[in-house]
Amino acid sequence: MNRLYYALKKEFIILLRDKSALIALFAMPMMFILILSLALKDVYKEYSSVKLDYIIVNLDKGKNSQKFIQELKEYKNLKFVIKDNLKEAKELTRDEKYNFTLVINPNFSKDLYKIDAKNLIDIYTSSITKAHIKLYFESKIAQKIMMLKVQKMIDAMTMYNDKVKPTPLNQLIQTHYLYHDINRQNIPTATQQNVPAWIVFSMFFVIIPISTLFITEKNDGTFTRLKSINSSKTVLFVSKIIPYMIINQLQLISMIAVGVFIVPLLGGDRLDISGVNFMALFIIGLSISFGAVGFALFLSNLMKSTEQASTVGALSSIIMGAVGGIMVPKLVMPPVMQQLSMISPMSWGLEGMLDIFVRNLGVGSILFESAVLVLFGIISLGLAIWYYDKRV
Repeated sequence: MNRLYYALKKEFIILLRDKSALIALFAMPMMFILILSLALKDVYKEYSSVKLDYIIVNLDKGKNSQKFIQELKEYKNLKFVIKDNLKEAKELTRDEKYNFTLVINPNFSKDLYKIDAKNLIDIYTSSITKAHIKLYFESKIAQKIMMLKVQKMIDAMTMYNDKVKPTPLNQLIQTHYLYHDINRQNIPTATQQNVPAWIVFSMFFVIIPISTLFITEKNDGTFTRLKSINSSKTVLFVSKIIPYMIINQLQLISMIAVGVFIVPLLGGDRLDISGVNFMALFIIGLSISFGAVGFALFLSNLMKSTEQASTVGALSSIIMGAVGGIMVPKLVMPPVMQQLSMISPMSWGLEGMLDIFVRNLGVGSILFESAVLVLFGIISLGLAIWYYDKRV
């Protein structure tokens, strides 16, 4: 027991003296959280709540165009103003005062119900409008045109039969959102996406300080001296695991604090922790940490020099982060890449974190991800011990 105490004391002293490693473990992920949460704030809002302002220029003046304009009022998130001057409307849109100019062409009322109707509407937008926003707006306009056409067909079929009362079109389909907490809408913000992602990445970044220190001690004869006084490898590995798992939990707490307190001060979205299950967070945090430290010890025993360990450690962290959805969210990945991401342990850690921070799920939801990470850590640790026995 005394040997474990002194081994742990040695590890903490060395770790606290290594200021550059501590800066990398804490400052780097904090900066990523701040920068990306602010930079991507509006991007996530575009996907979660589209609100657009546009101009309508009605060149038709017929009854059908008036009916069409009335239908467009049902879109509460699409606000329009009506102007008569097309040139002025185009200039306002070009200068980004409005998102779009919608022109109802003179043939709208006459051709609306024709099968081969063409060029009923022209839409003008600024050159910097994003493609997905343009497609969203076009789909909403097309939907209202089709509703008018379908309503005309229904009226024609029922005009001679008063007993037939067709269901209003807006009642045919109802959309319902499914939330785990009925009082929350669970629309993820940039902060909710980035804080969990960089918590996971920062935990795995201990690969570099662990492997560097491990190889230094191996090369300067520390391990040989420990073996000569019958210090077991259990003491050696446990003394490496415990300090860095503690560091990992401090990283987790500090990253959450950044999301809760610092990001909103700079204009970003505050990390909402009101629905977080802290027992689930504790379990997934320890699981990620164990997997990360186990993998770091495996690489430490595999590499022969500190330079090699630093290079391979950094590259492996970046590759696991890129594949695992840390740097590029999995929701924008093609299906093949989403499946491939499962080979990265960071992916399992991130999914567990998102279950807690975004989906507000409990302990049961993260048990499988936690088990995978612990298994990954056990395998890595087993390989580390095997290589250690071979080389020392």
